[in-house]
Amino acid sequence: MNIEGMCTHSVVTADRSRTLQECAALMGENHVGSILVTEETPDGPQAVGLVTDRDLVVEAMAHGMAPGQTSIGQITARRLVAAPATASIDEAIQVMNSEGVRRLLVASPDRRLVGIISMDDLLMALAGKIAGAALAGEIAGIAQAIRRGLTRETAAIRRSCELCGERSVRLPAP
Repeated sequence: MNIEGMCTHSVVTADRSRTLQECAALMGENHVGSILVTEETPDGPQAVGLVTDRDLVVEAMAHGMAPGQTSIGQITARRLVAAPATASIDEAIQVMNSEGVRRLLVASPDRRLVGIISMDDLLMALAGKIAGAALAGEIAGIAQAIRRGLTRETAAIRRSCELCGERSVRLPAP
């Protein structure tokens, strides 16, 4: 199985001019731990970085940045890590290990954003892959807990906010 089949296809995006506070609210509303930071170009939105909930705490809050006045672009590292949609679970794990990241953008051959995959997604996929192994029960239990939490939180989000439309985002050339 390739990562395109297990990634999250609806990626939450925010323009680099949005404030830290707005991005934190977007993360909460959509129950995500990261936002793809974009900027408008003549060809449409271009991905320029990824900001995580940890970045908001460690980079911004810990340094006293004003959440309502600081733009997300000020803390966005311009380093994006992507894997092809055809990558296997093992290949995705190798990229995460070598790059030191917990999330990968998933890209089509023409560098269009397909989705995002996290370590949680890979853990759930691995739980199914290693059925019968000694730790399969424990890993499956962790994966099930993650799945149930996401299902519960997604249902709460759908009840409390409107879903936004999909936009096609272009990834920068390597």
